[in-house]
Amino acid sequence: MEIQDGFIVGIFNYCDRWCERCALTSHCELFADQAEIEASCDPNLKVVADAPPLPEDVSPPPAWMRELIAEANDACRNPPSREEWERMRPRVPSEHQPINARAKEYAMRTFQWLTATEGTSPGMTGDARDVITWFHMMIAAKVNRALTRWPDVDSSEDELDNDGSAKVALLGIDQSHGAWLELVERGLVGRNEADPFIADLVWLGDALERVRPHAREFVRPAFDEPEALATFLAGERSR
Repeated sequence: MEIQDGFIVGIFNYCDRWCERCALTSHCELFADQAEIEASCDPNLKVVADAPPLPEDVSPPPAWMRELIAEANDACRNPPSREEWERMRPRVPSEHQPINARAKEYAMRTFQWLTATEGTSPGMTGDARDVITWFHMMIAAKVNRALTRWPDVDSSEDELDNDGSAKVALLGIDQSHGAWLELVERGLVGRNEADPFIADLVWLGDALERVRPHAREFVRPAFDEPEALATFLAGERSR
């Protein structure tokens, strides 16, 4: 686990983005950036957000960032042709399209169910429904990323990112499956109503693990490093 300026490096790359339930937001740079943007839009906090940085906090961007900015500027000045874009654009291989399609179908049918049942059963609100609501679109997005190939990216880096995205999708599938079962057990949703959604999740989990068999072994920064995280947090508390 790598720490930089008090932030856990890369913690936001393979999380579920459910910041309200995350105990590590104070060590997430993406969360801090989003909070700064929101503060700049709040009239009561705009003065604080727009305050100039302290001199000791001002430093020139590192070489890698200057190089990245230069490449981005050059790409804007010289956009790829249609043929070049077609060659280099990311795509899901045809053999994996059924998985990608079913994840999208689950997301859309769940969205329709959530919309149709919103407010119709007060006893249904709560954690289980919240879990289903939070993950139904994320599962589709992470499945797509887990299956996507980038023609010009190093294959080892591509495989690693695919496994990380697949792990996030699988964890979302696990939690959603449990949430649907909870609604059934509590008598808030009929078994016949929940079964098609549960079947989708079971199918998606099995299919994704066949394609990305090492996904569950992927080590997400902080979340899958309990000892390193405990040591870091203990050091933070002792300050």
